[in-house]
Amino acid sequence: MATYNWDEIFAVTTKYLDDKIPEIFTQTTPLMNEIMKNKQYVDGGNRLAVALDFKPMGNIGYITGTSADLIDISTQQNLTPAELDWKYIQTGFSVTLQDLNTTADSKHAIASLVSQKAKNSLASTKQFIAAALYGSAVDNPKALNGFGDIFAASGVSYAGLLDTDLGEDASGDSVWLPQYNTTDTVVDYKTIEPMITKLKTKANFSGVGNKLDFMVSKAAVLSAFKQAQQTQQRFLAAKNLQAGFDGLEVDGITWYADEFCGGAGSTYDLYLISSNSIKFMYKYGFDGKNSPQDVSGLRIPNQPIMTHQRFITGNLFCVDRRVNGKFSALNPTAVRS
Repeated sequence: MATYNWDEIFAVTTKYLDDKIPEIFTQTTPLMNEIMKNKQYVDGGNRLAVALDFKPMGNIGYITGTSADLIDISTQQNLTPAELDWKYIQTGFSVTLQDLNTTADSKHAIASLVSQKAKNSLASTKQFIAAALYGSAVDNPKALNGFGDIFAASGVSYAGLLDTDLGEDASGDSVWLPQYNTTDTVVDYKTIEPMITKLKTKANFSGVGNKLDFMVSKAAVLSAFKQAQQTQQRFLAAKNLQAGFDGLEVDGITWYADEFCGGAGSTYDLYLISSNSIKFMYKYGFDGKNSPQDVSGLRIPNQPIMTHQRFITGNLFCVDRRVNGKFSALNPTAVRS
């Protein structure tokens, strides 16, 4: 086989992959698209830490405005630390000696081989990220802390805090716990409206700019709702259609289908999400901040393999669980009696 400038071939053909990997996070789902618009760079540290401010200030109140007032200027600790582990994502591909041996002996053919490997890697990464949104570090400690952790039940710690650690809000609900509906089965507006209203109210009064803006389920649940609401269907806002996403708008909330969402048989999930409450925090992999371990065209010393590798470090972090909700018993075939 002729000798080629491998650095040049890898540089040209893998630029497509390097440019597209960050975009994959925004193109996977409408929700990830919104989350990644506000991703946050974190300059290292042993863990990802967020200071939660849910405790009311104790030195707020009425005064007379006269010299009789004694102003409370005592120091108060209102911030509660929440912490999650860094997670490490590896993407890339390899070209083996066998790959080269079965490829035509021309620069174009070799470049085509490397390019196709890069595109296959990109497709796999998209599937990986889409599934990771629903994952849990309980099942796999290396995984992102996805919905499996964010929507963990009462009594299960999230980010080092139990739902009892931050107290209750004015309505008696735990501040550090999503809303749950584990009993309703019929997929219609009557079922989901009470939670929509409750979450919108909590988001409006959270004081941190939260807005209930996404709902996600498997296609079977979305289809059942469409059929139940045939005469009242609403369509997506132009910004979502232009981004290539499809779905339905319900009370100003974008509802889209995602087959990685939980559900099978007669029991399906439906998530209601305030996207601003979920952050993607990272150090490497975005906005030109590449990992020092990224390599392209590296020959593995003890194997007949050349490899291209990129690394992403970061994690999903829900900073306000109370403004999100989950239905976990919906049945697309159930009807209201």
